Amino acid sequence: MSKVKIIQSEKSITINDLIVFQQINNITIPENLKQLLLKYNGGITINSDIFSQLLSIKYGELTMGEIVEYNQVLEKNIPDNYLPFAITGVGHFLTIKLANNNSGKIYVFRHDEFNPILIAESLEEILGVINISEL
Repeated sequence: MSKVKIIQSEKSITINDLIVFQQINNITIPENLKQLLLKYNGGITINSDIFSQLLSIKYGELTMGEIVEYNQVLEKNIPDNYLPFAITGVGHFLTIKLANNNSGKIYVFRHDEFNPILIAESLEEILGVINISEL
């Protein structure tokens, strides 16, 4: 798998923006996803067969908070221990597992199926890197 490139990122965020997001949503974002979001606050992916858009924490048309609000608070179609962070080309959600068993693994939630599907052991795996700093 080749290294994913992210273009058209939103305005940069700060560590404080991440802290506020975590407090509002009562979660802890894994360190590798924090690094990715601080480097690229959302954006379009190139060289990825897995996902087409990285969601932003704030700014832009579609934020992670809006996806969490709709899919976890209102519709309850993604359990709270999965954080949606990206969208596939057909609109399914990529999530990272939070806490407990399988923490940090990447799952896809399809619109036509409630159960998550494991697609990668780590964020780095779907990005085609060993470390987020390589992006």
